[in-house]
Amino acid sequence: MNPLKTNLLSLPIPAPSPAMISLSVAFEEIKEDSRKLMKQITLALIGLLAVACTAHAQEKSLAEDPFALEQTRHQSTGERPWVGKTPKEVQAWARKNLHRKLIGKEIDAASHPEWDWFRESGLGLFLHWGPPSVAPNNGDAWAMVWSQAKANAKRKMMLPEEMFAVAETWNPKKYDPDKWMAAAAQAGFGYAVLTSRHHDGYCLWPSEHGTWDTGDHMNGRDLIKDYVDASRKHGLRVGLYYSGPNWHFNYKNREFMHPPSKEFRMNYLHEKVDASAKLTPLMASSGPAEKEQSEGQVRELMTNYGPIDMMWWDGNSIMTPEELAKLQPNIFVARGLIATPEGMHHGESENVKVTNEAGWWWELCIKSENSFTPNWHYGVQCETNHWDTDKLLTELVRCRSLGGNLLVNIPPRGNGEMMDWYYEVCDEMAGWMKHSREAVVDVDLDAPLPTLDKTQNFTTKRGNIFYSLPNDQGVVFIRDVQRPASVTLLRTGEPIDFEHRDGSLRIVLPEPMRTELPDMVKIVLRE
Repeated sequence: MNPLKTNLLSLPIPAPSPAMISLSVAFEEIKEDSRKLMKQITLALIGLLAVACTAHAQEKSLAEDPFALEQTRHQSTGERPWVGKTPKEVQAWARKNLHRKLIGKEIDAASHPEWDWFRESGLGLFLHWGPPSVAPNNGDAWAMVWSQAKANAKRKMMLPEEMFAVAETWNPKKYDPDKWMAAAAQAGFGYAVLTSRHHDGYCLWPSEHGTWDTGDHMNGRDLIKDYVDASRKHGLRVGLYYSGPNWHFNYKNREFMHPPSKEFRMNYLHEKVDASAKLTPLMASSGPAEKEQSEGQVRELMTNYGPIDMMWWDGNSIMTPEELAKLQPNIFVARGLIATPEGMHHGESENVKVTNEAGWWWELCIKSENSFTPNWHYGVQCETNHWDTDKLLTELVRCRSLGGNLLVNIPPRGNGEMMDWYYEVCDEMAGWMKHSREAVVDVDLDAPLPTLDKTQNFTTKRGNIFYSLPNDQGVVFIRDVQRPASVTLLRTGEPIDFEHRDGSLRIVLPEPMRTELPDMVKIVLRE
């Protein structure tokens, strides 16, 4: 053994000083922090690498063997709790798990051929119009309702009397429903729904019931009659929206807060009052007098304007379908008989798939806006924040592929004009409808549909024909389908090459054939 090494080993080891101990502890903490940081960095890099590898693998699958690629687009990826349940069990599950607007009633279509028009047409124009449309109001009828969330977000809120005030002078000089409906008919709209009375309670006709209507504030002008006449002239089915709640009736004794609080209530001056205060809840009737007035108004709508095709309740129903049928034998009731998902949060494929398999008819009512606003009525944001033609038609194809209707809200300006972009979109839609109308009008709506089950594309169906919308890469992919007799571009009738293997069909629409609007591919199966 080396003597020097032996001597060194025999030397006494001094006890560590407090400073050395502190330094050692600090060093260990730094090492531990560094170890944790390196671990996080490593995991992040692994995650990024995995994403890159997955993307590469997907690209490789698409290029080398597209038939091995699992469906990922326009398909439910969550659980399917309705599978295997009877219709009654599905309804019970829906009542417990879905929003009430997603739940309808089973309709015996064979017993009601007078309602065939609704499912055949597929596209409705929703027209929110009234005092909330008129400046200085901002298009949000709910702005007169206080909420803590709106207060926290600094959203505009108005006192009810401020919003009501515009009715004293409102008299729309440029109201021209004939022009609205002429454009709508050419664009492929099958029906329209106008807010005859919204939550603000103002009636767009001279009613004999109450004093909050055009008879008392517009020299007897009848805005409903002009709308009904224009709709009939241009072949659109006539729909009327009517709000059960009337926030104007006895409004000084109504609560203007939503949702309600157990701690306090909010009166019409947006003053906090004691929780025990006797105020009529926002969405409730104040009593027999209000109910009698509302029933009288609905009777006027059902008897003064000839045949009315649709009643669209909101908030609550004033009459039952049976009571309405005594006045209008062929009337179709939207809210009350069918599911009416509202906006994309209700209208997601998963939700409407459940609705469809339960056997309910449905209609998606949605604002034609790209980013959220509270505006169902006209506000200045509606002029620029709106769908283009491609978005509207794509949403129409989506709804039809999933078995429902699209009721798209495009609100008129307060002066009675429709916005300029409405006519531009209608013109483009009219051109598209000339060649592709058959893909969305009078298509098969009964489940099971190909979409969500067989195809990653929005696909409608008529008998042995599929109409499929290519994805962003121009690809149509359908599983469990027989070899087609023909595949063509619906717009032109030109044939399109396709590949059929192992029961799956893959079509790539060539770039020169594509346009900025939905390019529907027509797939004719062998009979």
